[in-house]
Formats: sequence, structure tokens, C-alpha cells
Amino acid sequence: MNEARLQLRGVRKSFGERTVLSGVDLALPPGRILGLLGPNGAGKSTLISIANGSLMPDSGSVYVDGVDLASDRESAAALIGSAPQRLGIYPSLTLRENVEVFARLHGVRGRTRRARCAQVIEGLGLTRSAGVRAEQLSGGQQRRLHLAMALTHSPRLMFLDEPTVGADVESRQQILDLVRRIADDGASVLYTTHYLAELEQLPSRLALLHHGALRDLGEVSDVVTSQGGDGVRVRLQADVATPAGWAREADWFVRESAGRSAGELLAELIADLGEGANAIGDVQFPRPTLESAYVRLLRNGTARAIDREEVPGVAA
Repeated sequence: MNEARLQLRGVRKSFGERTVLSGVDLALPPGRILGLLGPNGAGKSTLISIANGSLMPDSGSVYVDGVDLASDRESAAALIGSAPQRLGIYPSLTLRENVEVFARLHGVRGRTRRARCAQVIEGLGLTRSAGVRAEQLSGGQQRRLHLAMALTHSPRLMFLDEPTVGADVESRQQILDLVRRIADDGASVLYTTHYLAELEQLPSRLALLHHGALRDLGEVSDVVTSQGGDGVRVRLQADVATPAGWAREADWFVRESAGRSAGELLAELIADLGEGANAIGDVQFPRPTLESAYVRLLRNGTARAIDREEVPGVAA
């Protein structure tokens, strides 16, 4: 139990007759980033709320560094940092004052507080704006401030729910860089985002929450390789019947490679179209991405584990 920063055992939660979580198990080791995937309404926010102690499960248990969240919430909460999607900053206070207020709330005192606040402000590239009132900061700066406030007490477990929403490109990159440093320092991170390309930039493992169950998918690279799918997209400039084996998306014929080369598929299509091949206006060979892998997983209705062996990461 003590080997996991976060451990969930048999967590269940329902709202009325709707079951959101149906016996979720999870073990997140130190220094790992877990990308939590799932369609809207799958229960990701509910799972995070239960894991950080802000919502009680109907049954099951939650441990943070071996501390039972139900019986010793104060000790467990001291180990947790949380940056929910909704910003929780004080607009009339300066950036530095916002960070210091949260440091005090977490019991960080004296020189330690001043040093830690300066450290997180600098780490997120906010030093030059430390004296600016929060309401005058850009959206990206406010998002970084929100994260800095959650880091003031050096948490060992971080919950980041859409941490880059509304952030500009520079702010998004700084946030991702900090997430990597947090994990390198031994903290564990539970990360949700609609920008799936972010998870490809992080050394993360993935889990999918779907129909109340959590499934371990494996490392990002493994998921993209095995589920991302490559293939070919061909745009037609005339109304041509869709050949067998191809899907139609507006003016495009689309086909996954399924173990065959994209060139072979294109040659076969041209042969099938005959004179209709003169209507081909564009050809694309999209590379496999996490987004395409995710869409494929949901479309196929599967959340099977990509790697069923025991590896450092998520046990689900």
C-alpha cells in the first residue's frame, strides 16, 4: 500500500439511479504521470473529487501515501495539491499575495514560505508579474498562477484537471515543463485534458474511464502505435461511389492501413475507381496520434489493456 502515492480500491459512486463509478481500482506509483481519458460525463471529475477528498464515495477506499483518506483526511490532504479546471484566484490580490495566501493555508511558515513562493513563481515564469493584481493578468498567466497556488506546500500527489484551458502556447509549454519536473522530483500527477497532444509530450501512462470502469491502456507510445492507426485519405472532386473497405467523410475516402502499406491501399483504390480516379484531388497520409487512437478506442467500444504485464504505472 505504501508503494503507491494514490490507491483506490473498489470505489463506487452513484447519483440517484445513475452509476458513475462501478468499482474503480487504481494504484499510482511515485513519480508517475497518469493521463485520465474518458468522454464527457464519464465521471472523471467525480473520480478526482473522490481521490482528493472533496467527495465521499458510496463504498470503497482511498489511500494517499498509505494514509486512509476517510479516517485521517487532514494528514492525507496535506500531501495533496489540486488545480481544478475552474480558476480559484483572488482577483484583487497580486500574484505573489495569492500564492502566499495559499501557502499560509497549507501551513507553510516564515522563511520557508517566502522561499517556496518565490520558487514556484519563478518555476512558472511569473517573476516579472509577481506584483501585478490577478485580475490584470492574461488568461495564460492566471492559469499558471492557479497552478502555482496548488504547489506552495510541495505536494506529493497532484490533481490537474484541464490545467491549460485558456492558456496561450507559451503558458501551455511552461505548464507542461513544470509537470515533468514535478514527476522527476518524485511527485505523482493525475492529469486530465481535452488537448490529447499534451499527453504525447509528457512521459505519461494512460487510463480510460468508460461506463463506470477504469482500464489501464499502457504508455502513450504503446497506445499510439497499437491503436492510433495510419492509413490514407483521398479527396474526390466528383461524386464517386465509395469503394468497398473505404469510409466516406464528406469529400474524402478514408481507410486505415490494418497492416497494409498506405501506398498499396492507394494503388488499389485507383484501380477500383478506374476512370473515376481522375477525380482524385488530394491525398493525405496522416500519422498515428493519440487523438486517433482515442477515437478508435471509443468507436470500437473497447478499453482493453494494451499491456497486461506488470509494469511501473497504473494498476487497474
